[in-house]
Amino acid sequence: PDFIILDVRTSAEFVDGHIENAINLDFYSETIRKEIDQLNKSKTYLVYCRSGVRSLNSAKIMEGLNFSNVYNMLDGIIRWRGEGLPTVK
Repeated sequence: PDFIILDVRTSAEFVDGHIENAINLDFYSETIRKEIDQLNKSKTYLVYCRSGVRSLNSAKIMEGLNFSNVYNMLDGIIRWRGEGLPTVK
């Protein structure tokens, strides 16, 4: 219950397939920093995107906002799918 999966791709990418129970916040949104700041900082987050760049930048934003348990999923959903792991629509 203290572990949250955060998908920072666009809503179109998210709808095309995402990790089950992921929350979608669009990294390209003008309000992304504000949306991230409203999240519960005491939770643990796994952040992912398509290839790992947006999630890395999102994790840096989160660390700057005093989130203490943030993990970036290397190579994003491309690697996830490449390893045969499931996604949902």
